[in-house]
Amino acid sequence: MQRINRRVVFADIHQDIREDGQPHVFSVGYCRRDGTLGHKARVTKSRNRQAGERGYRGNVNLNHVLLLYNLETGTHFEIAIDRLLYYNGRRINHQA
Repeated sequence: MQRINRRVVFADIHQDIREDGQPHVFSVGYCRRDGTLGHKARVTKSRNRQAGERGYRGNVNLNHVLLLYNLETGTHFEIAIDRLLYYNGRRINHQA
């Protein structure tokens, strides 16, 4: 299985718009708080919940949470960075 460095994942996620002008859509796999695995097939970085709302700080290195938008359900959600396991089907390497 291919692996991807955590820094590369965040650099890619923070690109809101792709070169063709389309929003950046990706998939994530993660571990829920109860230990079960979750998967969201079509998500984007949240654009409606900006820094300052509900105490969110824009630097993900400080708050350790990603704010994302699920295109399939039309809902916003948060994922703790340390709970991310897969990005676009590639295993995330949190050690490097």
